[in-house]
Amino acid sequence: MAKTVEQLKIQVADKVGKLAEITQALKKAGVNIIAANAWVQEGEGFMYLVADNIDKAAKALDPVVDSCDSGGKAICTEVPNTPGALNEVAKKLADAGIAINLCYATTAGNRAMIVLDTSDNAKAAKII
Repeated sequence: MAKTVEQLKIQVADKVGKLAEITQALKKAGVNIIAANAWVQEGEGFMYLVADNIDKAAKALDPVVDSCDSGGKAICTEVPNTPGALNEVAKKLADAGIAINLCYATTAGNRAMIVLDTSDNAKAAKII
C-alpha cells in the first residue's frame, strides 16, 4: 500500500561537509529522515528529502542551505527486497499510463522502500 508524502527540494553549494551540516541540523531539531536522494551537478548540491515532520525539517534547514522549497507530493511504498520488485511497480504504472518523474529507493534487509513522483500520484497510490 502506498502513502502520499511531502518532499523538500534542497540546493546547496558543493562543498565538503555539507551533508553532515544538513543532517546535524535535522538531528538537532529532532527530525527523522524517512528517505533522501542527493547528488552534485555542475558545482551545486541537490537533495530530495522526505522527513517525519516536513515543516520542522524546512525550518531547521533554512539557515544551512541555499534554498529549501517544496519538492511536491510523492508516494512512498514498501516492497520485498527481491529481484523484479521495482519492475512490478514500474510495469503497473506504465500499464496505467502513469509517468514516473522521479524515483529513489533504499533497502534494509528483506524490504525496500520506494519514493515515486508520478504524473498522477493519487491514481498511482491506488494501483500499487
